[in-house]
Amino acid sequence: MRSNPTRPGALSVSSAAFIVLHGGFVITGIVTTLVGPLLPILIGRWSLSDQRAGLFFAAQFCGSMVGVASIGPLIKRGYRYTFVCGFAFIAAGVAGLNLGTYAAALAAAAVFGCGLGQTLSSANLWVAEIAKARRVSALSILNLMWGVGAIASSPFVMLAQRRLVISWLLYAIAACSALTAVLLSGMNLEPEMTRQAEPVRERALTENISVRSTLSLAALFFLYVGSENSVAGWVASLTKRMNSESGDLWALAPMFFWGGLLAGRALVPMVPLRRSERTLFASGLMLAAAGVCCLLRAATFASVAACVTAAGMGLAAIYPILIAWLVKAFGERSRRIGAVMFAMASMGGATLPWLVGLTSTRTGSLRAGLLIPLAGCIAMFGLAAIMIESAFQKS
Repeated sequence: MRSNPTRPGALSVSSAAFIVLHGGFVITGIVTTLVGPLLPILIGRWSLSDQRAGLFFAAQFCGSMVGVASIGPLIKRGYRYTFVCGFAFIAAGVAGLNLGTYAAALAAAAVFGCGLGQTLSSANLWVAEIAKARRVSALSILNLMWGVGAIASSPFVMLAQRRLVISWLLYAIAACSALTAVLLSGMNLEPEMTRQAEPVRERALTENISVRSTLSLAALFFLYVGSENSVAGWVASLTKRMNSESGDLWALAPMFFWGGLLAGRALVPMVPLRRSERTLFASGLMLAAAGVCCLLRAATFASVAACVTAAGMGLAAIYPILIAWLVKAFGERSRRIGAVMFAMASMGGATLPWLVGLTSTRTGSLRAGLLIPLAGCIAMFGLAAIMIESAFQKS
């Protein structure tokens, strides 16, 4: 079925495909954040140092870089191939976390990381291509579903640990991912874009982006994902060590971060973004930095929950805005250039959380390690200020 040429971004995909893909994004949210609440369990299983435990983040996001690198050839064949392949890798990797050795579990993290790299990157590009009028809003809704999964991850781990069924939880998540891959394999997911209806301004931008702004955008992707996963990935371990009276509630600490992120993304579509993307970006970073600063001084479970909720809300709009800037700046080239940006994001996710663990091991203080995401927020604020093209200044 051809899209209507009078409706830019019209789709030939069915509503069922939208439902399944957005449901699949709930699964990706669970899996992306799974290492954080599982980390204290993994540390106890193999008596790991923080430095060695941090390699789970590195493995996941190194795998994600491989997945991102593969999306170019896969998207050329169709988005369906990318999504099916990605969800299949997620299923295999999550199930593989039940393997009995540290090395095998690291390899499994790399496998599901590869699937996440393929799925998350291509889905965000897909939505950005078809939602021209309000890209940030559409991307926020997609990532809202991801946030639902991210919030669910910690309670699932806590309940599974109480009942000693962590292995069954991992198999259940893997089965849901495999089912998503099977359902998507029989659906049409290809957007039929009409280039004639695009504004001349947007096409022209692809030839006028400075090297400085392009490098700044790549650095923002690196720092955002690295900072986000540093806070969410280590807050459960921080809470468990500082507050033994909270029982197993430490496993819920990441939930408050993702809850703040979810709440923030639910509010983003209500903001008049065409006038305030840069303002929203800057104010969000200030709130996130304030939350991390307070986290460094938090002494109770309640204070940790409040701090990470604020940090999550502050970071909520950052990623959708970065995706929108990417597509507005590079137009049809965003599929190719986006692979580089998403690879930088994965590199940040692999590097910064591991640096938190390394700093913690070297200094004997996990709070010292959490200075790294704080520095990341400050650096992002500065980088956004030097991006001069109109694509990065307004919708």
